[in-house]
Amino acid sequence: MENSNAMKKSLRVLVVVAIAAAMLSAAGCNKLRARDQLNKGVQSYKNSKYEEAIDHFQQAVSLDPGLLNARLYLATAFAQQYIPGADTPDNNKMAEQAIDQYKEVLKRDPKNINSVKGIAYLYLQMKRFDDAKAYYRKATELDPNDPEPYYSVAVIDWTQSYQPRMEERAKLGLKPEEPLKDKKVCTALSAKNSTYIQDGITALNKA
Repeated sequence: MENSNAMKKSLRVLVVVAIAAAMLSAAGCNKLRARDQLNKGVQSYKNSKYEEAIDHFQQAVSLDPGLLNARLYLATAFAQQYIPGADTPDNNKMAEQAIDQYKEVLKRDPKNINSVKGIAYLYLQMKRFDDAKAYYRKATELDPNDPEPYYSVAVIDWTQSYQPRMEERAKLGLKPEEPLKDKKVCTALSAKNSTYIQDGITALNKA
């Protein structure tokens, strides 16, 4: 009886070991296949075959979700397909897919500055200015000596203060180059834009 129980235990151990070995082998194979897809994707990307590259990178990510280079390349390939200024569902989807992949990288590597700046740039091009500023500020936290994010914040602040001025000129029937003389409008704009202006000056001083 004791021998029988011992044999059963031994068999169970062998089965567990065999399953574990099979799983490790499969995982190892998937990682190799993922790297192969990554390499193929890089070649397609270099040849400007972005849709083909995206397919390879997606397969690489599917095979090995932790392969950050594949996610970065996938995000970059999506971003490459995005056309700034073209406000269409398909075009915006490209940007969103790129942002999603950059965010997946940040879940695994919160200090990946390329992902942070990639998201910031896409939000800027999509005119999601507050989101863009938030990520450019994250970039300044990761690398305080990089002047680019500070300049980008200042540009966004200038844009956010410029648009209301143009809107008020249009309401008053003024040309873009004509000065605003309505004191009430000027006071309202000054109050509305003072935060942007001060924030922009602060960013430039840090650049």
